[in-house]
Amino acid sequence: MGKIEEKDKNVVVKWLDDYIEKTATNSYPNILMYTDKLRTQNPNISDLSLAKKIVSRKSFKNGLVGAATGVGGLITLPITVPADLILTWKMQVYLALVIAHIFGHSKETTDLKTDIYLILAGNSASETLKRLGIEGTKAITKKAIQKNITKEMMMKIWKIIPQKIITKGGQKSMTSFMKMVPLVGAPIGFGFNYFATKSVGKLAIKYYSH
Repeated sequence: MGKIEEKDKNVVVKWLDDYIEKTATNSYPNILMYTDKLRTQNPNISDLSLAKKIVSRKSFKNGLVGAATGVGGLITLPITVPADLILTWKMQVYLALVIAHIFGHSKETTDLKTDIYLILAGNSASETLKRLGIEGTKAITKKAIQKNITKEMMMKIWKIIPQKIITKGGQKSMTSFMKMVPLVGAPIGFGFNYFATKSVGKLAIKYYSH
């Protein structure tokens, strides 16, 4: 997986920004049907247990998609961006939205764009928020964000955090990621998508359940 050139980052950020907006707006009916079906299949399941079940399912499924897809056929940007990054970001955005819905959040009740950026950024989100003057963000949760972040601060987050996500993704090489796969000879596509999806799912649960 190659490094994303600095000159191309703005194009990638624009794509990611548009994709989050579009998915948050258009995916709700599909998310509702998906979660309702799982609740019917698992009566009396708690929100937390449902979220964990979905993370496990999506992580494995997305791993299989990554293994089957490899690195071809998914580049949709007018620049050279690793195809597995494009696929993984799409998976992560959708999964974060599903978990938001499970815990009672929607585009009408919260700023999903800021939420998803913070979740995708992972550990680097805390560092960025501190740079913006927001304290008490060691454990970023929805309640902490609602308490501390104004609309003006959201605008700053939208400018800074996506760059963090792009840089973080571009720095991951296929060689280093292969070392994380606990199965000898396991496809790199499976490993990348599985671990990335699992990580985002856990962060989304932590974010929305507190």
